Amino acid sequence: MKLLVTSKSFGKLRDEPIRRLKEAGFTVFLNEKGRLLSEEEMVEAIQGMDAVILGTEVFNRNVIDHADNLKIVSRYGVGLDKIDVDYLEEKGIALRIARFANTNSVADHTVGLMLSLCHNITRSDANIRAHVWKKPVAKDLYQSTVGILGLGAIGKAVARRLKGFDCKILAFDSVYDEEFVKEHGIQKAAVDEILRTADFLTLHLPALPEFSPLLDAEAFLKLKKDAVIINTARAKLVDQNALYEALKNGQLYGYGSDVHFMEPGFDEELIASEKTVLTPHIAASSAGAIQRMSDIAVENVLEYFGL
Repeated sequence: MKLLVTSKSFGKLRDEPIRRLKEAGFTVFLNEKGRLLSEEEMVEAIQGMDAVILGTEVFNRNVIDHADNLKIVSRYGVGLDKIDVDYLEEKGIALRIARFANTNSVADHTVGLMLSLCHNITRSDANIRAHVWKKPVAKDLYQSTVGILGLGAIGKAVARRLKGFDCKILAFDSVYDEEFVKEHGIQKAAVDEILRTADFLTLHLPALPEFSPLLDAEAFLKLKKDAVIINTARAKLVDQNALYEALKNGQLYGYGSDVHFMEPGFDEELIASEKTVLTPHIAASSAGAIQRMSDIAVENVLEYFGL
């Protein structure tokens, strides 16, 4: 059987995941491009494959229609917004995700972005390297009010970390883990209340293809002056133009993001702002997360084929 791996980091730290696949009888085809595959490249690469361990490439109807022998998509991660899930089901192709594999890595990165922004760490580092001695006043994360939009696995991991900063935590979700909420003293709140009261706002919701931005121009008007927004979920949760305007007019203290509107392209508006800290979708790229995602992605394939 043939298996395509599109993720660049799959098996990067140790060869066991690839070895297991080969020992199970798969011929493994790796992504040799060193980048995300385009839709056209996916169309070509997926032909004849029995399985794919999929990174963050587009997997739409066009790609699926060329997957003439595909039985399973094993997602290297958890996000499904670039995958036509309904069409996979219609075609009878199985879909599995690497559930919980990157939770702690993304949560660590989220808090890292908060600290980098509110303590001006990256900006001050750049100043020092330019031989500029400036001492901007920091914004306290300690004992601040943090709004978490999306209290799933990652949102809960962020909440656990923020309890160490003695933060008041407000959270919104469609379904709550009541035991967790009670144990960690989290206040359930509507989105409007969170927007109006949070000093820090962190996003951990999925963004579906038909999803309208959660933070649009109207939402930005409700935010506290000098609020910080952290986005390690999906760029499309935030209205692009409304974000630009809020940064320009001084409404936001800062915006920290690991996800981007034009990945893997560069957003010159955000790069030009001194109020941003930007990383290239690396929140899930810790050594532990890479190993867990690789192992789970392989397990999902082997389990499907009964190997």
